[in-house]
Amino acid sequence: MRKSERARLTRSAAIRLVLSVALVVGGSCLVLQSTVWRNPKPEAPEPFYTELPGVDLSGMPADRKEALLKRLNVQRCPCDCMRTIASCRNHHDSCSLSLAVARRAVEVAGKR
Repeated sequence: MRKSERARLTRSAAIRLVLSVALVVGGSCLVLQSTVWRNPKPEAPEPFYTELPGVDLSGMPADRKEALLKRLNVQRCPCDCMRTIASCRNHHDSCSLSLAVARRAVEVAGKR
C-alpha cells in the first residue's frame, strides 16, 4: 500500500470510530433522559405533627413543647425511612430509633 492509501484507511477508521462513539453517547443520553434525568413531581410537604405516639409530652410547658415539636418535625429519623422523627412516630409504631430519639429530646428539653 502506498502512504496515501494507508492515510485514507486510517481516516476512514477514525470517522467510523467517531460516529460509533456519537451514536453510543447519543443513545445513552436518550435513555438517561427518559429514566434517571426525568424531573420528579415535587412531593407534598409533610403535615406538622402535634402528637408523638409513645412519648409523654404532658408535663412539658407549652413553649418548650412547641419548640420541641418544631425540631422533631424537621429532624430526619436515623432509621432510614426518609421521614422526620415526628412523622416516623406517627406512621411507624414499631420504630425504636425514633422513639428513643424523641424520648431523649423530651428529657433534654425538660432539663432546660
